[in-house]
Amino acid sequence: MLGIALALMAGLSAPQDTVALDAPVYANEAYGVSLPRPFPDWVFEPGTGAQTLTVIFHPRAAPLRDQLWGALILTTFPGAVDLRRIADQRVETTWRRSLGRTYELIASDSLTVEGLPAIRTEMSGAIGHVALDVEEYAIARDSLLIILQLRYPRGSPHDSVAEGYRRVLRGLRIRVAPVPQPAPAVDFVDSVAATGVVPPSPFEADAYEALVRYDALLVRAEFAVRTTAVNAGDAPADSLAIWLWPALTLDSVRSATSRLRVRTAGSVSWIGFPGAVQPQEAAAISVFYHATADPRIPGPLLDLTPAGAYVTGDWLPRLQPETDSAGQPLQTAAAAVTVRFDLPQDWHAVAEGRLTSDAVASGRRLTTWHSGRVPSPRSAFAIGPFRAMTRRDGGPTVSVWLGPADSLSSADVDHLADSVRLAWEFCGEVFGRLASVEMNLVAANVPDAAGFTGLILLPRRGSGAPSSTDSAGGSPRIPPFGVIAREVARTWWGGSLAARGPGSAWILESFPSWVAVAAAGVMQGDTARQRLVREAEAAWHTLPPADDVPLARVSESAASPRLLRSKGVAAIEAARRAIGDARFRESLMLVAVEHRDAWVALSDVLAALGPDAAAVLRPYLY
Repeated sequence: MLGIALALMAGLSAPQDTVALDAPVYANEAYGVSLPRPFPDWVFEPGTGAQTLTVIFHPRAAPLRDQLWGALILTTFPGAVDLRRIADQRVETTWRRSLGRTYELIASDSLTVEGLPAIRTEMSGAIGHVALDVEEYAIARDSLLIILQLRYPRGSPHDSVAEGYRRVLRGLRIRVAPVPQPAPAVDFVDSVAATGVVPPSPFEADAYEALVRYDALLVRAEFAVRTTAVNAGDAPADSLAIWLWPALTLDSVRSATSRLRVRTAGSVSWIGFPGAVQPQEAAAISVFYHATADPRIPGPLLDLTPAGAYVTGDWLPRLQPETDSAGQPLQTAAAAVTVRFDLPQDWHAVAEGRLTSDAVASGRRLTTWHSGRVPSPRSAFAIGPFRAMTRRDGGPTVSVWLGPADSLSSADVDHLADSVRLAWEFCGEVFGRLASVEMNLVAANVPDAAGFTGLILLPRRGSGAPSSTDSAGGSPRIPPFGVIAREVARTWWGGSLAARGPGSAWILESFPSWVAVAAAGVMQGDTARQRLVREAEAAWHTLPPADDVPLARVSESAASPRLLRSKGVAAIEAARRAIGDARFRESLMLVAVEHRDAWVALSDVLAALGPDAAAVLRPYLY
């Protein structure tokens, strides 16, 4: 609810059911905050909410649609305010949305106000056809957030208004005072049913240990996932939420000693513990669920058949929602992921990470894959009666896994292995070397090649639309080198680093796609690079107008590969030309190395590329 209140402030109208306060100073003793009005003919209009207090101050006779007003927002958080994160959220979710294509960021500075840390953001644009400048201060005092918003309509006398606003800023007082406590929690299921909003959880997953058992006769995958849930909050908690991918059906949740109480609302289940878990303490739970063949489930994410299966969706249970209370994608803590497979003895499992054990006993094959600590816990995998053809001739070890009906010649396997090694070497030079030295390619019923950390699913002939790149020598389609390079690059973009928030789809899809262009330029000359860039730009300009949206607004869940592989690549190339190839490569290496095994945001990428590249990218992104 806090995030919703903040997001609505850009288009705020006068608070309802309030009386204008004609006083020289507005003071709130509960929050310990006071500020003067800019001029004697201005009035305050305070409004209250469940967790947020908003005060608008404006000329007594002027309508708010003239955009000549200021606002004070006061709200509290459960813990210390993450000031930079809040300021970035305000820009991305409030101002870009309200000002639309007219939005322009003028400045963003860190400073102190009343001896407290603050961030000043200055923007310009138009709301309701009224051009205006906006100056906003975000100030933190422990768990109290103070936002002071000052609006300057461009058609008004700017100097006089500015002098009044300077008086407001000079007169702002923030004292130590008791902070109002948040409203008591309500029943989880009733709250979700009534509002559709899932509250954030204080728990974070420290590790996942999963057991996957596949029944080929029933075409059913059964999952048992043990996770260590750490209470990262500042108060004891006796329950937690679990989010499951909609393709999965929850069976039960257990602790070490008993079955736990479960209440479900949509894809979220609320789990009650026998006792409270203290802050920074952990509770171990086991979650049991299953998946069956269902034509309603998107094929590219999940395919279960009697002859094998693959899963690429977010199938591990999550202890945090996808977004935080402000509606922003949540960056969760890194977690170690270990996946064990219980399969028929003639079957194999191929997953992300590293194969640590493979044994056959009592007619079953038990296989273990370990991915280490990753910021975005996921583990794509394929299982079936595979056989492996392995090449170890320098560089990463490349294994091609084929089903009984698949056939590739030795020359085809050599060609695939050489393509993977060339792409791996190029990515290592541009984004930094990785410790992993294995790449697995698996023939699957995917419509197009799909890459993950150290894993690429290759399309079989007939699993998608016919392609001129079909291999004449066998059933898997052999993608061209550009596609191989793109999918190998996902071991870095999405595997070594993860992205959330505005621009995340551009980061995770367009940069791997750019690798194909850059690698062609190195191996075939700049003429090849220019040709591929022209093709990307041409594909972008032939998109329907409705599909040509700003890249920073494309979400991962609704990402358009065509847009991101055309306009997204064109944007990257424009930035490269603006700052030069050497500086561009240095910046990418900086991003990839500094954020390895962690989260990266659009602001991190733009900061690394520098102001010249950011200025070129802005029309593409926003």
